[in-house]
Amino acid sequence: MAYVAICGDKEFKVEVKKKGDFLYDVAIYEIKKDKDESEEVLLRELSLDVRRHGCCTYSVLADHRSYEVDVEEKDNHMYEVLLEGEHYELKVMDEMKMKLERLLHGADDIAEGEVKTSMTGKVTRVFVAEGDQVKKGQPLVILEAMKMENEFKAPKDGVVKVVKVKEGDVVNTGAVLVVIE
Repeated sequence: MAYVAICGDKEFKVEVKKKGDFLYDVAIYEIKKDKDESEEVLLRELSLDVRRHGCCTYSVLADHRSYEVDVEEKDNHMYEVLLEGEHYELKVMDEMKMKLERLLHGADDIAEGEVKTSMTGKVTRVFVAEGDQVKKGQPLVILEAMKMENEFKAPKDGVVKVVKVKEGDVVNTGAVLVVIE
């Protein structure tokens, strides 16, 4: 199974293949993004023996070396990891869930700041206007589709450059709702 892990401003693809009860083959790729494309660069391949001890502590054998790893699951696919005295905050999702989240929240074009809809629907609420300062995760627009309300949030901090919709508008899949710079 393939996962996407985000740590700070870096993104990684992690492929995991189960080989036995506690044995896994893991390949870690860094995802390097340009404006129009992304490239996966292989960083490391490992064979792991992973055993769980208690609620959040794991013993991991990798490259003939033993590690104790503490993992605490937080909200929204976030994890706090303590490894050899170093603390990491990671967002981890399987590849398909990550793609779906990016479609639903318009994060596919973060570099350009365009928040796009992944569905056809009716705009029921617009929370921002041109020139507004927004923070990452702040609600921008609510779109009703198939009798469900879908909230589109700011993918980054910035200033609203353009609001392309108003309440009552019907938009098609892929329509730009808001542009943030």
